[in-house]
Amino acid sequence: MSSLLPGIYSPTNWTHSETLDNLVAKTSSLAQAALQIVQSAAGGLQYCTSAMEQYALGLGHAYTDHAGAWDWLQDALASQTEQGNIPNMHHPQASTPPFHSILAWYWWKKNPEAARIEACYETLLKTHAYWYEQRDPRELGLPCIHFAEESLWPECLQAIYGAGGFQVQDPGFLALLCRANECLADLGEALGKDLSTLLQWQELTVFGLNEDLWDDRTNTYRPYDVVQAKRLPGLYLSNYLPMWAGVPDQEQAERLGSSLVKSFFREEYWALPTQILEEKTAETETKLQVSPLLNRLMYAGLIRYGFVENARYLLKKTAQMVGSYGFYPAYQALMHPYDNIGIGSGNDAGTAAVVLDLSNGLLEKRSFEQHW
Repeated sequence: MSSLLPGIYSPTNWTHSETLDNLVAKTSSLAQAALQIVQSAAGGLQYCTSAMEQYALGLGHAYTDHAGAWDWLQDALASQTEQGNIPNMHHPQASTPPFHSILAWYWWKKNPEAARIEACYETLLKTHAYWYEQRDPRELGLPCIHFAEESLWPECLQAIYGAGGFQVQDPGFLALLCRANECLADLGEALGKDLSTLLQWQELTVFGLNEDLWDDRTNTYRPYDVVQAKRLPGLYLSNYLPMWAGVPDQEQAERLGSSLVKSFFREEYWALPTQILEEKTAETETKLQVSPLLNRLMYAGLIRYGFVENARYLLKKTAQMVGSYGFYPAYQALMHPYDNIGIGSGNDAGTAAVVLDLSNGLLEKRSFEQHW
């Protein structure tokens, strides 16, 4: 198996064979700036306005504020309802996506002595049960989201599905759920818990994604609208996230990865935009955005399946983007002709946390199984 998927663009100051040491050197100063921003955001998890922001900043707290991170998690889990969901603090009708298990696993891996997994495990398991018992009307292991806020990328999903009230089996959300299942199973194994139900959920979701949401024609996963009983169109980065969660087999992953490279790795874009437009105009192209967190997750997916050269390319492009314009929640995807492509407020702690995490992963020569 090649470590490089075909079709990737290479700018003149970048080669596919760039060494790990070169990448570490080029990201070290950026990581120092990121660390200062994340340190200044200690205790900031409770003030985040979205699940994406919480998840991103939570990655950074693995390096700075262990006690504060676990305090926040236990407070967040304390809001769990009898059904098992964690309500979205800014959208009470919506439930928070189950990223808490991923952060708990990540913090435990980084600092096991400070971890509080015993205190959190049963509550985390109940959040997973909610999605399978309350949100899976077809009983296929493919829970539905009803609101865009139930994902890590609400702005993108609002453009796809609308404001809310839908029932969609979304590949991006289901990838997050699969990764959360994996992480919670690791925690449960360390605690000596019975994993049979959790592993059954995981098996159902992986099978359902590959059986019902995989599209042989486009070599991608496609969302399914349960109400309208049809697959939904569009080319979105979140459709590729099952690679991060280990859902496709190797042959599928190579097809999925080649589709990703062909569609998203383009000369005119910084890193990977959240979507590719079928009909481009000068106006619509300027609205395309790059999410540092989604790029981090795709980086991990490429690493997971051995596409190391593509992953390094993605890391370099992301580092170049942030290093050139500063730390913003999102960026305009087009490389030119904008003086400042940052979207939102500068010195964003979530993006700083993503950069810090990526840099430390390189420095530690981290494998997927270790900390991704």
